Amino acid sequence: MSDPMLREKKFLKPVLHILEERSHDKNSIVRQLAERGLGNLVYGAPEKVKKHKKFLMVILIRALNDPFSSEVIGESMKAVAKVLKELKEKDIGSSFRDLTQQIRTYFDNICDQNSPAPLQPILIRLQEDDALRLWAFVLFGILACLTKRKWKAYFAEQVRQSWVTLLLHLQDPNPRVSVQNAELRFTSVSRFWD
Repeated sequence: MSDPMLREKKFLKPVLHILEERSHDKNSIVRQLAERGLGNLVYGAPEKVKKHKKFLMVILIRALNDPFSSEVIGESMKAVAKVLKELKEKDIGSSFRDLTQQIRTYFDNICDQNSPAPLQPILIRLQEDDALRLWAFVLFGILACLTKRKWKAYFAEQVRQSWVTLLLHLQDPNPRVSVQNAELRFTSVSRFWD
């Protein structure tokens, strides 16, 4: 994805279209690689990320719901992290709400009654996946850093709803998860707690 030819519109659009098609493939490895390719757009054509932000966010957020492969979900989380680092709060738009809710499902330990029904089986299946939990905390921290005005009240409410979970994960069995959660809590999210 770092080929200079991709910076040209006539080459980038077909590549994005192919990656979008492959993100629906039956094979989970193909879906995973498609998500990786979309995330690597940040390295290959960073100036094009803002132009295709809505397209990218729709595909990447959809992949967070992959019912069959935690590897696809993990790759999508990594790609979202790369893309978010290139965007501002205003660039994310309405995807902010969907993304925040999706991310929270990966570090909540119990099925929340407010969670959409399709997420509950996924949440139960993946609640012990350390890598997904780690990336959920990373993404939540990135969203916290991006949040300025428009989504501040909404994100503050999400932090309040997650506060107990965030505190409990300070004692996470995986030390990487607990360290990431501590960094998240004390550097990014604490400013939302009134």
